[in-house]
Amino acid sequence: MVIPNEVEEAHHLASDATQEVPVVERGPEIHEAPPRRSKRKRNTVIAAGAVIVVLGAILGVWLGTGSSASTSPLEVTTQVVGVTTGTMKQTVSASGTIEPASTADLNFGVSGKVTAVNVVTGQTVAAGQVLATVDPSALQASVESAQATLTSSQDKLSTDQSDSAATSQIDSDKASVTTAQTNLTTAQTNLADANLTSTIAGTVASVSLAVGDEVTGSGTSASSGASGTGASGSGSSALGGSATSAVPSTASSSSSSSSSTSAQVTVISTDSYTVSTTVDDTQVGQVKVGDQAVITPENSTTAVYGTVTSVGLVASSSSTVATFPVTIAITGSPTGLYAGSTATVSIVTKEILNALQVPTAAISYSNGQATVTAVVNGSHVVKSVSTGQVSSGDTQITGGLTSGDKVVERVVKFNPSAAGGGRSLFGGSSSGGSAGGFPGGGSGFPGGGSGPPGGFTGGAGGGGFGG
Repeated sequence: MVIPNEVEEAHHLASDATQEVPVVERGPEIHEAPPRRSKRKRNTVIAAGAVIVVLGAILGVWLGTGSSASTSPLEVTTQVVGVTTGTMKQTVSASGTIEPASTADLNFGVSGKVTAVNVVTGQTVAAGQVLATVDPSALQASVESAQATLTSSQDKLSTDQSDSAATSQIDSDKASVTTAQTNLTTAQTNLADANLTSTIAGTVASVSLAVGDEVTGSGTSASSGASGTGASGSGSSALGGSATSAVPSTASSSSSSSSSTSAQVTVISTDSYTVSTTVDDTQVGQVKVGDQAVITPENSTTAVYGTVTSVGLVASSSSTVATFPVTIAITGSPTGLYAGSTATVSIVTKEILNALQVPTAAISYSNGQATVTAVVNGSHVVKSVSTGQVSSGDTQITGGLTSGDKVVERVVKFNPSAAGGGRSLFGGSSSGGSAGGFPGGGSGFPGGGSGPPGGFTGGAGGGGFGG
């Protein structure tokens, strides 16, 4: 084998042409070792392979022990519960707006100057109460004139009849009396209309009048119930002025809609309310008139009750979802309700009395067959059951069990202590980021820190296998 020092000495001797070059004995021919650089590369590859093997071993240990040692945020246990009977309800949930059951938009039926406004917004009024007046002088004069004309017509008819006047004359006199009587009635009605009276009992919602205003008679409009189920109309009222006559309608009348924005005084009922809501096309078939409803006003924990009074037949579409209007009449006269406020609504569409029921979590399904694990004489026995209505976490049992039987229920609980403190596959604790890294420290995998990981040699990424 050639010794490095002897090779170097031979090299120096060979460079001197005048010197005799000694003969060095050579052993068996061997290959020269590869350059040092190649050796480092090979060593690095070998080291990387070794690290990968170690990584695999650590990962196996972690999966075999670490993950099982960590606590799951969900804990599944079982408990034995009894089969009971009770009332089960199927409901449709929605949200709606609380509205007064009756709204009266009041306007003077005659023209004139306002001489008095007797109410303010928020005041409670009774049906027939005078809210405002206009100057009646001209109206009173019209009544007196009409009365005089009627008296004259009646006197002429009486005279002609006494004188045995022609039949045609008598008929003409009678027509004159009829016309005079009609004119007097109109004049008297107009005089009564000088007083603006409330057609309903309730609360004044708005006043758009002031003393000295000149008003033009436009009549009165009122609606009963929410938009879509109202009643509106006009006619003569014994209280004076134009009043409403109950004309059923499937939509608010145009007069009500137009006058509501220009009403001189608006009165709303405060002893009865409705809720206007909608249900989508997948649920409207379940809702029918007469269904009971539970209404919870916004920012209130006290529920009130009502009955569905109408279900619309024409849908309105919003965001490709067809919805149908539903009106609910609130039962009684509950306090604490405000017109225009929102409420959540639960409409009871089906109710089953004395239903046999178990917790839904006690039921398993296999190939479409429902089963429960019953406790019989201390042993667990799987039984097939027939199911019906599902409501509020319970399922109706229509066959396979009887009241008083015991079944096993699965209980899933949330473990808050494990929710943020479990281990992460790619680094330490799962809370607050992947602290600790896997396995090289720092956050992230494998290098931690920001930027590219440091790789096997622990570069700038920090952590890593070599960091």
